[in-house]
Amino acid sequence: MTKKKIGIWMYENDNGINIKKKLVSSLINMGYEVYSNFDMRECYLKNGQVYAKDGYCLSDVDIFYHMNADEQNQYQNDILRLLELSGVHVFNDYKSFIYCKDKVISNLLLRKNGILVPPSMLINNKLTKGDLKKIIDEWGTVIVKPRANHGGKGIIKIENFELFCDFYEATKLFTKDYYLEKYIPFEYHDYRVEVFNGEVIGTYCRGKCGTYKTNISSGGSMEDIIVPEEFKKIALEAAKTLNVTTTIVDMILSKEDQKIYVLEVNPIMGIFLEEGMKAGTKMPIQTKIPETFKTDKIKLEKIIDYIDNYLKSN
Repeated sequence: MTKKKIGIWMYENDNGINIKKKLVSSLINMGYEVYSNFDMRECYLKNGQVYAKDGYCLSDVDIFYHMNADEQNQYQNDILRLLELSGVHVFNDYKSFIYCKDKVISNLLLRKNGILVPPSMLINNKLTKGDLKKIIDEWGTVIVKPRANHGGKGIIKIENFELFCDFYEATKLFTKDYYLEKYIPFEYHDYRVEVFNGEVIGTYCRGKCGTYKTNISSGGSMEDIIVPEEFKKIALEAAKTLNVTTTIVDMILSKEDQKIYVLEVNPIMGIFLEEGMKAGTKMPIQTKIPETFKTDKIKLEKIIDYIDNYLKSN
């Protein structure tokens, strides 16, 4: 009997290599063939089939799992789409991945489905100073966000009209559009809820670095704070709205109206925290990791179970 094939493209930094080894080993021990030592950024399409650099045909795998935020690029995203179109079951699937990744689309869809998100705009590079002043007059403080970046990279908080104009004039010649959100003030931390296949599998908070960013790679801090049930419910609704298999949903509690706002539904699962903390590259090394952060085992089991269940039923 021919072994069913699995493709995995997973991050190796922040001790991700340890998780990847466990994942691959477990699946091989279950009788599957696993291909994982390749770079999606080096893949190519030939005659309707996607190949890795070494010539392995990825379009021959039965299921493909991807989790590699730091090494994504537009070409790799295109390869992901082509791989799915060639007949491979991909998770997260390309549509949900791109809808989550593009902040403009995700904000629109969440709003359309009754989930509270910050007021937002997509504007072009041909606005007048009068147009810009109307935005500042209405919102006061603006957050400019790259549509597809992660980790807080490129996010800018602009608090007055003069700075807004200077930023716009300095960048409009090489920027085709701008995604803007009204700044929603919040206290000391955000709330994160991790979801896998309609189930909450982990929660934690991140403390601010400066006045508004909480991203760990931007200097935010891990906070062992209990996340209330209401946040979990909203996260599940957000994941369902974007039809994403696995994600981590970022939320804040507004200081102004005491309502919960969804800031982001991430296109992939969150980092494996215990291994990440042991690495000490983005988070300080902790000799005693809080129980809240001990989700590596359950996350690994969820991935394995999803793959195994799919292959047994297809």
